[in-house]
Amino acid sequence: MKIVTVDEMRALETRAAQEYGLTSQILMENAGRSAAEILARYIAEKDNARPLDELAFLVLVGPGNNGGDGMVMARYLEQWGGHISAYHWKEQHLTVRGREIAAEDAAATLEEALHQCDYVLDALLGTGHSRPLPDSMRSLLGRVNQEREKRDTLRIAAVDLPTGLNPDTGEVDPGTIKADITITLACPKLGFFFFPGREYIGELYVGDIGLPAVLVQDIRTEMLTGELVRSILPGRPLNSNKGTFGKVMLFCGSPPYPGSAFLGGSAASRIGAGLVTLAVTEQMLPIYAGSFHESTFLLLPEESAGSFERANSILNHLEGYRALLTGPGLGQSPYIREVILELLESLRAMPDEKRPYLVIDADGLNNLSALESWWTLMPKDTVITPHPGEMGRLCKGVKVSGGGIDRLWLARSKAAEWQVTLVLKGACTIIVEPGGCTRINWQANPALATAGTGDVLAGMIAGLMAQKVDPFD
Repeated sequence: MKIVTVDEMRALETRAAQEYGLTSQILMENAGRSAAEILARYIAEKDNARPLDELAFLVLVGPGNNGGDGMVMARYLEQWGGHISAYHWKEQHLTVRGREIAAEDAAATLEEALHQCDYVLDALLGTGHSRPLPDSMRSLLGRVNQEREKRDTLRIAAVDLPTGLNPDTGEVDPGTIKADITITLACPKLGFFFFPGREYIGELYVGDIGLPAVLVQDIRTEMLTGELVRSILPGRPLNSNKGTFGKVMLFCGSPPYPGSAFLGGSAASRIGAGLVTLAVTEQMLPIYAGSFHESTFLLLPEESAGSFERANSILNHLEGYRALLTGPGLGQSPYIREVILELLESLRAMPDEKRPYLVIDADGLNNLSALESWWTLMPKDTVITPHPGEMGRLCKGVKVSGGGIDRLWLARSKAAEWQVTLVLKGACTIIVEPGGCTRINWQANPALATAGTGDVLAGMIAGLMAQKVDPFD
């Protein structure tokens, strides 16, 4: 599912009108109907299946197309039995169930409608507004927020986006209220995937406004969805053996961090790799042999033998392996740095058809960051998986936020400069390939904010690449 900026959305609507005759009126009708259908389904599935004729909706109507979308949405909800009140912010004009309220009674009647409604539909401002909200609009939204604090049954449904959320950056106005559900139109907006905006959209649904699919095919940013993931996962033919699903080697772990290799190797195995090999020293072997029974082991020379010997031991056993993971738990030292350098130089020299895919994480990245122009060492089709701190070190001291829009621009520029597939981890992880195509995983999950989950991710990536999944996928 494509993600758009404001300019991209405007261009799509312009092309829809010029090339397909889809005027703004047609798109608005489609948008309002689709939004109403989505909200009706949401109520049926997630709000105790309450009949629409038992529900009251207050529509906050803005002066532009977003307000028009909201009014079309309200019309359909009313046709299906919903009780509609509509407050037109600019005119300060109120209608309740089709009855116009006199101007002198509007304020009191609005309070009554707000107190009695089950849903507030936020259709005040859409993608065309990025300035601070007017004081009167902030006051109106503040009153809605006060009512919700009194009644936890009151639901807020945003039409296209919550009013005051910048659709490009994710910044929010102080008056913006958090939606329980956002029904965005045509495509999710870029600002939904960055903080603080991500916290304001609630559950995200996408309404179909009738844009031909061909119009969005050149958009280079997309949302990672369950449907997309299912289409990427490799098949498991009945007539298979372990060779079908590839071999992974891991050069990971050290006495202070033995769990890294176990977590990465287990993840590669559980994601479906046919064989996982841990390259470890004799000192480390007993730690893994008793707990990682499905793995094979490559015994490495001790540090005293020198970096070339250790790297060469790995390289001499890589034939037939489709993926190599290095970095997690290795520690940082001149010796480990030299081993990694030896590996990279030899991998770069290999023919493409013999070179395994390479995944570098954690201390692999930390060791590289100490080198000038480290990216010139990267073999083709390498995947790197930094968190914000590691990314900052790779960029020589640049501060990288955990959730801001700056992460996207930085990831795109560096994936191109470094010629790697870059997985910039965070609450909303960004995946970029060297050509600039981008995917964003919007499923922020604080359960992953614990030690070891990065090792698991790196192992999963290596395990999938062993099964011939493209690095970007």
